[in-house]
Formats: sequence, C-alpha cells, structure tokens
Amino acid sequence: MVKITYEPWSEIIIKEYAYFDNTNDLAEIIAGLRVQGVPMSLNWANGIVFFYTEVFPETNSIANDMKDGKSYWLNVSFAIMNPYKPSINTRGNISVPVINQSSNNTMKEVTEWLKKQSPISKRNI
Repeated sequence: MVKITYEPWSEIIIKEYAYFDNTNDLAEIIAGLRVQGVPMSLNWANGIVFFYTEVFPETNSIANDMKDGKSYWLNVSFAIMNPYKPSINTRGNISVPVINQSSNNTMKEVTEWLKKQSPISKRNI
C-alpha cells in the first residue's frame, strides 16, 4: 500500500508583485508569450486574475526551504476580474485562457492577500 501525505505550503514568499488596472493589459503579457510558443494561461480566484513565476529548487538552500514548506514566487502580476470568465481576448485578437483556481486553497489565500495589496483594496471586490 502506498502512503499518501498531503502537506500544503506553510509559506509563500512573494518577492515582487504588480497590479494592473485592467485585465487586458495583463492578458497582453501572456498573449505575447503564447505567440512565441510558450503555453501560458492566467489563473483566477476570489475576483482576482493573475499569473506568477515560481522559483524552482536549483540550490540546496531553496530545496531545503521547500522541504520546510516554503515556496518562492519571483513575481505575481494581477488585476481585478469579477465575475470569472474562461478567457480574455486581447486587442490583437488572441484568446488567453483563464483557469478557475477557486477550489485551490493556496490560490484562494494568495488572492486574498493580493486584494489587500491592490490600490482599490478599500472597495468591496
């Protein structure tokens, strides 16, 4: 019998984040990557659409941190998008897929934190 252990991240360390005033500007970044052949999409949870760049364990230090439940995100770019839409069409008529991450507890917690960082955090989003 295989033992299965679930260990959610204990900490996500975000090194940098960028708020976008509208979803189209955020989608344009992903569209540019898709045109170059990079299979990217956006994520969505709690009224926030976003993407992130995660650090992979290329050093012993980062690998040890991962064992301790820490994940490093170099960059998170996000915008407000409520309600959820399965895609965003850019000005260049490129459809950028949006993955609904509402069932992922980690993504829900991250988006709650991102909401507090946005310039419109005082609004009810």
